Amino acid sequence: MTLEPLDALSRLAARRFASFADAANAVLDLLAGAVPGGCVLLGQVDWEAGECRVLDARGGAVERGSALPLSGTGDGPGLIGPDALAEVCAGAWVTAPLDAADGSVVALLIASPGAEVAPPRYLAQLLLVAARILSYEWESISTRAELHRLAEAVRDREHTEAVTGLPNREALLEALEREWELSRRGSVETYVVVAHLHDHDAVAEQHGDALANLILKDVAEVFSGAVRRADHLAQVATDALAIVLVGCKGDEGARAFVGRVERSLQRVAAARPAPARLAYGIEALGGAGSAAEAVDLAEIAARAAQPSSAESPEGVA
Repeated sequence: MTLEPLDALSRLAARRFASFADAANAVLDLLAGAVPGGCVLLGQVDWEAGECRVLDARGGAVERGSALPLSGTGDGPGLIGPDALAEVCAGAWVTAPLDAADGSVVALLIASPGAEVAPPRYLAQLLLVAARILSYEWESISTRAELHRLAEAVRDREHTEAVTGLPNREALLEALEREWELSRRGSVETYVVVAHLHDHDAVAEQHGDALANLILKDVAEVFSGAVRRADHLAQVATDALAIVLVGCKGDEGARAFVGRVERSLQRVAAARPAPARLAYGIEALGGAGSAAEAVDLAEIAARAAQPSSAESPEGVA
């Protein structure tokens, strides 16, 4: 390998790239300089489709997004038929695979110096090392994405109730800080409604935890279907849900919401061996000293209120 490509390659290996696209762009520029007048391309391998999808290219007739048919197998380095390469890289060509950590080929680097020009002896080595650099960047992105996914999953578990899948009290309070500020300034009128499942413990004792949790899920699903996109819904205790009605038309609007939910709940829970009897507490968010205080006051009121029944579905305090 001559000194100039070697120097360019060493500087490339020492760089920190912001993204895989940034790394791919630098590698293709380097290879294009090594084969002036030729063509260079980077293609993502799709074994199921049997094609190599061009991610980027320099020179030749190939365009981004075009597909070149593969003639290799998933166990091999991946090959593109000579006829397909002849259309984009006139003359002899060199290819190098991008290997994933599990040994599979995820992409190919291909370079050709052009028609009737033999590839420089160092081109295969240059291409192979460049492919290793891109393989590292590809794996780094996959690793970072997986770590982000795992971190989100952990965060979600910390902020989500297992039975209902709803955000927990902590997640609700984090989301309410801005709503509380707006309510305090009078910009938006917002109300907190806490629904207390009055017989939750008794149902669990008499019928078992499975039925008690099923009724809780029924309640959560009804409320999920009733809230608007701007509202907030959370499970704030093992037997209580909180609904934050953003832009609610006063106390009457909150009570009207409760009435609508109760009618829906009675239809859903009719088949259960134990009824879902709820008691409600309502608190103006802006009237409390904090978002947490508003939720606490609404919950206290809900636990003190008489639960709903078939004769009196508006058990609201």
